Amino acid sequence: MFSLAFLGLYGEHERFREPLGRLLIPALFLELLTLASIYFLAPRYSFPRSLVVLYVVLDGVLLVLWRSALDRVFPLPRRRALVVGGGAAARLIADTVRRHPWTGVEVVGRVSEDGEVAPAPEGDTGAAQIELPFLGHVDRLAEIVESAAVDEVILTPEESSWRDRISERIPEGWRADLLVWPSPFETMIGRLRFRIVGDLPLLEARTRPLQPVGAFVKRAFDLAVSAALLVVLAPVLALAALLVVGTSVGGVFYRQTRVGRDGRPFELWKLRTMRRGAEIETGAVLASPGDPRMTAIGRALRSARIDEIPQLWNVLRGDMSLVGPRPERPEFTAAFAESVPGWTLRHSVRPGLTGLAQVSGEYSTEPEIKLRYDLAYLNNWSFGLDLSILFRTLRVILTRRGI
Repeated sequence: MFSLAFLGLYGEHERFREPLGRLLIPALFLELLTLASIYFLAPRYSFPRSLVVLYVVLDGVLLVLWRSALDRVFPLPRRRALVVGGGAAARLIADTVRRHPWTGVEVVGRVSEDGEVAPAPEGDTGAAQIELPFLGHVDRLAEIVESAAVDEVILTPEESSWRDRISERIPEGWRADLLVWPSPFETMIGRLRFRIVGDLPLLEARTRPLQPVGAFVKRAFDLAVSAALLVVLAPVLALAALLVVGTSVGGVFYRQTRVGRDGRPFELWKLRTMRRGAEIETGAVLASPGDPRMTAIGRALRSARIDEIPQLWNVLRGDMSLVGPRPERPEFTAAFAESVPGWTLRHSVRPGLTGLAQVSGEYSTEPEIKLRYDLAYLNNWSFGLDLSILFRTLRVILTRRGI
């Protein structure tokens, strides 16, 4: 039960994930490791070691049969979503839902005030292919929710004027959940913090979320944990370095300029996973799954996140933190700052080895979505949230999600 819960297999949306083995195999491995550790520390339970392996194999077979039977006997219907809006945000939401069928959500259409869909930006071929059926004017929302059996209504920023009036438009017995795609500013609000000015209850949006005590605790934790991990992972790092040197031409480590706190550049350290001169012809481009520039060993190191271990040195130096927004290259930072409103707000803290966007999104998650995760993290920061993200990062590594 611990292994399945840790890997998220009790989540309702996991019923839609294919293939099941992507989560089940790591869960069984964790189960085997845990059982072996328990019985190693409790030698009075004496039986052949093969029995533990046999149990885990049998457990895996029975779990697959059980889960398959559940899906057949108790099928879980997908939740039907309706988007309010017709601009870029509506296309982004529809495209994201389409690419993540394991969420159990399907977009059935859209409603808006004018019925028109804004043209897709140049080069936005993926989003341009998403055509949402227009189901009617937004004033008929309650009627459309009932007739189309909608479970979730997603409000986009394009319909902000109508969104302000929605409390007046929700009838008694409203059947759908109400979700809001926030603007970057709305994400900055984080927890509801009121500042009373005269008799006005004003919501406070913070751009510097870490107060002195919190910043001290976070930095002390970074120093202690990064130093300990460098010592513990030194053998793994040494073996990985030998594999890099022995299988490809070039150095062991790769240094790359990234944008850090307050927009200051720094040198990020990684194990080299790509062939030498990988960007001579292409220039600066984002890495992608199955990137042909990667070496065979580099692909394996990246899938296990071993190539990120040298960044613990960046954490010790103070360039980075264990948890925070992932640092981007200057070329991409400049481009995102132009195209994604609020992008530079990520630079108010040290960038991180991992972050809320990395444990919540996918490898190819769009910058607009990553920004909202990052701003939500910055404005809801707590030491407990950092621990939660680190705990979830371990689950991401074991399941190789987003690789």
